[in-house]
Amino acid sequence: METLNLKRFHGIAKASGVLFSIAGVIVLAFYQGPAFRSFIHHNPFHHTSNSHAGVSAHPKRVWIFGNFLTTLSTTSWALWTVLQGPMLEAYPSKLLNTTLQMIFATIQCFFIALAAERDFSKWQLALDIRLFAVLYSGILVSGVAYYMQVWVIEKSGPVFLAMTMPITSLVTIILSLFLGEAVTLGSILGGLIMVGGLYSVLWAKRSEQVDASKQ
Repeated sequence: METLNLKRFHGIAKASGVLFSIAGVIVLAFYQGPAFRSFIHHNPFHHTSNSHAGVSAHPKRVWIFGNFLTTLSTTSWALWTVLQGPMLEAYPSKLLNTTLQMIFATIQCFFIALAAERDFSKWQLALDIRLFAVLYSGILVSGVAYYMQVWVIEKSGPVFLAMTMPITSLVTIILSLFLGEAVTLGSILGGLIMVGGLYSVLWAKRSEQVDASKQ
């Protein structure tokens, strides 16, 4: 679906941007470096992160299974992003599209939750941060965000949306500092490299659109 003309400068910039994004993810995953403590010393959620304790507390099999599920989730989301383009051509109603997705996702998640957590006392919600997290995830992360993603795919294509995803990692790093969490040098470098790749791809796509409009 995406053109890649390596004989033109914008084609080289597009390919380089993708490689930069991959390099940023690799740096983010495999390099930690020194940790920078947050300027906020009080953690509002009373959560202390200890990566070494987490590694020792869980067996290797759990981490392998977690990586497998993460890879499966990312692959599924990538397929969803690509398939939205032809689906919108055949069925252009973005609002009904999002509504149907949310309904079926709710049904699927309900049965997954039944299998994963059978203690129904843990299903109860009170007026605390857990209720806020559920409402935020349901209204913004699922409803509004999915509708906006479909809108972006219709306007600019799936690659444009996919390349903006590294911004979430950079925003997470910034918010971690404001929430009292320590941030490593590897996270900062990986985020900057990914943003550089993002800018390169988006600039290349914009140049490509300008050339196409001139022709």
